[in-house]
Amino acid sequence: ESRSLFSSMFSSLLAAPSAASQRQRATRASAAAAAGAKPAWMAEMEAMEEEVGATCAVCQEGRTLQPSELLGLYAYVKKVSIPSSQGGGKGDIDGAVLLLSLPTSFPSSLMSADDAEALFEKARSTANALEGSSHALSAMTSAASSITGGAGGGRSNHYITTVSAGNAIHCSCHKKAKAADRNHPKAPKSEWEGASLRNSRVTCNVIMPLVSSKTSKVPLVAVETALADYSTIITNTLGARPKSILWNCLHDIRFLLLRMAHGEALGADCGGGSSSSNFLLALYQLYSADMFALNSEHDESVEVSRHARGLSAGFLVGVDIVDGPEFSRHEGRSKRLERGVADAAPMAALCSILFYNADSEPSGNTKKTHNLSGSQHQERKAPPPTRQWELYKSKFLLGLVRCAGRRHSLGLTDSGCVTSRGISTGRKNVEKARSFADWSGGSGSEDSAPDSSGVLSSLTASAWTKSSSSSLRRTTMIEEYSRALRPMLTLYAVFDQLSKEFVLGDDEGAEESSERLAAKLESCYKAEDINDLLRIAEINDVGNDVICKYFEKGATS
Repeated sequence: ESRSLFSSMFSSLLAAPSAASQRQRATRASAAAAAGAKPAWMAEMEAMEEEVGATCAVCQEGRTLQPSELLGLYAYVKKVSIPSSQGGGKGDIDGAVLLLSLPTSFPSSLMSADDAEALFEKARSTANALEGSSHALSAMTSAASSITGGAGGGRSNHYITTVSAGNAIHCSCHKKAKAADRNHPKAPKSEWEGASLRNSRVTCNVIMPLVSSKTSKVPLVAVETALADYSTIITNTLGARPKSILWNCLHDIRFLLLRMAHGEALGADCGGGSSSSNFLLALYQLYSADMFALNSEHDESVEVSRHARGLSAGFLVGVDIVDGPEFSRHEGRSKRLERGVADAAPMAALCSILFYNADSEPSGNTKKTHNLSGSQHQERKAPPPTRQWELYKSKFLLGLVRCAGRRHSLGLTDSGCVTSRGISTGRKNVEKARSFADWSGGSGSEDSAPDSSGVLSSLTASAWTKSSSSSLRRTTMIEEYSRALRPMLTLYAVFDQLSKEFVLGDDEGAEESSERLAAKLESCYKAEDINDLLRIAEINDVGNDVICKYFEKGATS
C-alpha cells in the first residue's frame, strides 16, 4: 500500500508542472496575439498603394490615391515676339511654306526610294488641305516678302514660352489654397504669391493641366474647367486668343527645347527650374498636344490636325527633293522649298516623335499595348525600332544642320526667348546654364556671321562658300562652324533621346524619362569641343565634310 501511495504522489507531482506549463503557453500565446493585433488605421495605411508619379504639393497625394482629382504643373509663361526676318515666321516654323512649296506631282527624282511615294501622297494631301486657308495665305505672303526683301519680313510674330520647377498640385487644392491665402487675417496674399510659396518659392503664373490617358477617371467638367482657365491665362499673356491651341502648344515645346539646346538658364525669368523639371513639362505638353490634335478634328478646322500629322512626311520628301540632282535653286518655288526645309526641321522632328514614335506607318495610331514579339508588356513600354525617327534620323540630322546654317546667316545666336536688359539698350541678358562649357574661337560667334543683318545676297553667299571651301580643310571648317552648329547638334541629341523615352499614353515613367533626358543634355553641355559633341550625340555615320556642306547649304538658302 505504501508503494502505491508513493506512486500516486509521484504521478501527481509530474502532472502538476505539465498543467502549469500549458497555462504558461496559453498566456504567452494570448499575449502574442494581443501584441500582433494592429489598429484599424495602421492596417489601412499598410494596405494603401504607393504613389507613382507626380504628387500634389498640398495633400501629397497623386493619381493612385486620388484618381478622380486632376493634377496640374505650376509653371511660368511669358510672351515672345520675333520678327519674320529673324526666323520668327509662323508659316516657316510650322512647315506651312514647306508643304505649299512641294511639287503638285510625284517627282521623278524620288522614284528610286521605296517609301517615297507614300510619303509624298501624305504630304501632298496635307498641302491640299492647307491651300486656301488664312494661315496658308499669310504664310506664303510672308515667305514671298522675305525672298524679295519686302516690308513683310519685319512683322513680329507672337508666341509663348513656358518653364516649370516641376511641382504639381491638384486643381481643387489650388482653389482651396487660393481662398485661404486671400482670406488670411494677418497676411493675405494674391493667388500667385501664395502659389509661388507652394512652388518652392519659384515664380509661377499658370497651372498646366496634366491631361493624358491616366486622367480617364477625372470628371470631364474638371478637365474642361482647368483647360479653360489655362487658355484664359494664355490669351491674356498673348493679348489675343490663339488661333489654334494645338499649334500654340507645339510652338511652346519647340521654344523650350531650343532654349535648352542653346544652353540658356531656364530659371532666369522665374528664379528656378532644372533641366529635368522642364523635360517633365515637355513630356506632359506632348501628351496634351496629342489630345489637342484629336480635339482639333472636331473643334477646329480639319487642316489643323492634318497639318501637324503630315509635316514630318512633307519634310522628308522636301529633303529628298532639294538634295536631288534635278533640283534647281533659281526658281522662286525652289527657293521657298529649300528655305522651308531648313526652317521647319525642328518642328518636323518634334511632330515625327509625337505622332509616329510607335509605328513608321503614317496612320496616326500611336497607341501600342504589345511589344514586337506580341507578348504583353508588364512594365514600361518602349518605342519600337521601326518608328519614323529611327528610320529617317539621318535626314532629320541634315535638316537640323541646314537650320543651323540658316540661323547663322540671319545672325541668330540664341533661342529668341532671352529677356532684354532694357528698352533703351536693347541688350540681351543671355545667362547660360552652369554646366555649359565655353568654346573659345570658331566662326559661330556673332562677330563672324556672314551677314548679321538678314538674308545673304546670292553674290556674298557664293563668295563666302567658295572662299571657305578653298582655304580650309573640312576638319578645320567644322571647328570654325562649331558655335553655330552646337545648338542644333545638341537639339538632335535631345530628339534622339526623346524618341527613346516618349511613349504616347504611358506617362507613369515620365519622371524617370525626364532624368535621363536631363543627363543627356548635361553631357552635351559638358562637351569639350565639336568632335566631343558629335561623339556624345552618337553621330557616327555622317562625316564632317557632309555636315559642313549642309551647313553651307542652309546658310545660302
